[in-house]
Amino acid sequence: MAAPFANHQNEIYFRGAGGERPPFTTDLGGLEDAAREKLDPQAFGYVAGSAGTGSTARANRAAFERWRIVPRMLRDVRERDLSTTVLGTPMPAPVLLAPVGVQTIVHPDGELASARAATATGLVFVHSTAAAHSIEQVAGASGDGSRWYQLYWPDDRAVAASLVGRAEAAGYSALIVTLDTFMMGWRPTDLDTAYLPFLQGIGIANYLTDPAFNAPLPPDAQDFDKVFRWAGMFGNPSLTW
Repeated sequence: MAAPFANHQNEIYFRGAGGERPPFTTDLGGLEDAAREKLDPQAFGYVAGSAGTGSTARANRAAFERWRIVPRMLRDVRERDLSTTVLGTPMPAPVLLAPVGVQTIVHPDGELASARAATATGLVFVHSTAAAHSIEQVAGASGDGSRWYQLYWPDDRAVAASLVGRAEAAGYSALIVTLDTFMMGWRPTDLDTAYLPFLQGIGIANYLTDPAFNAPLPPDAQDFDKVFRWAGMFGNPSLTW
């Protein structure tokens, strides 16, 4: 059984007895404020921005906050086991790292660092199609950790099959298919700065390293040609059940 996650809290307090403080705040709201101060405004806007007026994001947050934990007293919790199995993947707790793309706009290591952290803590890393590091690079960083692959189903069947095949060959044990992103959302934080990292070649590493994606391109294809090909296939609005 994995060590209780509560040990991290105890570690902070024990280190504090020696005068050491956490390098980052443990308050999630404070983390967002710290990120705003640290990141380039375009990068922060891309990470934290929402579509339209942000009303859907606010509604989702409000809905989540309506959930409550019901305390049950006088239960024997000396030995706690949060482990479970999801889609055939054993987990120390029902927690995984969501598929967040273009992570190099936050840190140069991007998904590589996230994959290493997931393996170190025993959590599942979910690799995004929109990643800044390739399927194989992240698998190498993940090592013997558990990893899943998230697919933005492209409008090119050969490329879709190639991406999934590469993920399977690289040890990704489950596939998450995103079905609600046929095109870019209307995101004022990105539009006001005219910023879309993909057009700079950031977040399309899985495509640039894919043989099916590169097959129609001439050997001397320029970066613009590759980005243009990506833009023409990212969304697939024809998908139905």
